[in-house]
Amino acid sequence: MKLRRPSPALVISCIALTVACTGTAFAATIIRSSSQVKNNTLLSADIKDGSIQGRDIRNGTITVNKLKSGARGLTGSSAGGGGPSTAFHVLRKAGPEGQPANVNVRVATLTVPPGAYKVTATTIMTALPGPQGILAGLTGENGSAGGRCRLDAAGDATESLQNVVVSGRRAPATLFMQQTRTLGATADMVLECAAGVPFRLSETSIIATRVSDIALTNVPQ
Repeated sequence: MKLRRPSPALVISCIALTVACTGTAFAATIIRSSSQVKNNTLLSADIKDGSIQGRDIRNGTITVNKLKSGARGLTGSSAGGGGPSTAFHVLRKAGPEGQPANVNVRVATLTVPPGAYKVTATTIMTALPGPQGILAGLTGENGSAGGRCRLDAAGDATESLQNVVVSGRRAPATLFMQQTRTLGATADMVLECAAGVPFRLSETSIIATRVSDIALTNVPQ
């Protein structure tokens, strides 16, 4: 039996049928949900640069612990995780004025919600002028007198000491304090000051900056 050569029309029909079937097969493999992708099979190299945008990522699906350490700092994450950091600040430009010697005075109070914080406080203390005889009696001839401030962060305190009278002359001093504190409830950061001579304070500031966590290392005594 002699086989006839297929006609051109038959060849074209067969090619068209093959292409149609192949196209259907490819269409059947389009990924429409994450359930079609096996874990750890889709790599970074399989994703075109710039193809994933912010609108493609559902809120709350990428947390800080999924980021590289260098990128975490850019997020400014708070103790609650994922949100921007917050700084709570109280400022007192002037006062209190005319405070007596050796009397502790509350200067400023900052109330903050629960969280982990880096707390700093600063103030400028200036001895008040007075009769030379009284000042000499307090400090001694060519003597000195000191000022002290204490930052109490919900029971955990740090202090700063500076001379405000040196060789019988006033020497305005900046007192600076800082510490870290983790709070389980709303609490007060309180700044109190006193001095060996009458004094006034100015440019007082307490700043509590919320951080993600605090890693404390105690140095052996």
